[in-house]
Amino acid sequence: MVTPTLLPCTVATVRDLCEQHHGYGGAGKVAVYAFAVYEDDRPVAAFAWQPPPPGAARAVCPEEPSAVLALSRMVAVPKDQRRLRHISKPLRQQMKSLIDRSRWPVLITYSDEGQGHTGYVYKCSGWTPTVRNTTSTYEINGVRTSKYTAGGPSAAERVGTTTLQRWEHWACDRGTADVHMAAAGWHRVAVPGKVWKSGNPAMTWARA
Repeated sequence: MVTPTLLPCTVATVRDLCEQHHGYGGAGKVAVYAFAVYEDDRPVAAFAWQPPPPGAARAVCPEEPSAVLALSRMVAVPKDQRRLRHISKPLRQQMKSLIDRSRWPVLITYSDEGQGHTGYVYKCSGWTPTVRNTTSTYEINGVRTSKYTAGGPSAAERVGTTTLQRWEHWACDRGTADVHMAAAGWHRVAVPGKVWKSGNPAMTWARA
């Protein structure tokens, strides 16, 4: 019997599994990291990581919001269709060795109580529950989405409310993400030829 294997994957792989097996019905088009667990060359679980909305990042890590990375999707086929028993095992592997925690010392995710999620997988993977809020939910063509896009309000329709429990995992002491990144050699550099609407130069992160 072949052991399930965790490998990088395309965002399309995550999205396809979400369309079939995730309560939100879909996933985003971009990700900083995307991984899938394969059994016999078939993906049976998938994970997508991307920066959270700016407001959420500032709330979690005001000293350096760009240090925050969110697990935006985690999905698996039903248990009777896979050999993988505990999805927390590949999640821990990503957190420990596949994500650059010098660049992303702060990880966040949410368990959606409206979807019947308790956050048990996150608890088993070493995450800490923090803020719990009731919030509005939005959809476009039946797929859960954000109220906002990068350019402003989206065409999403409000469909109800749910309660979200935020979970956090820090690779450094709280309040020291900026120091943690600087100690690893990360610093901001201008993106050549790119300027924001404000007139300020666009910046990115580079490692010395």
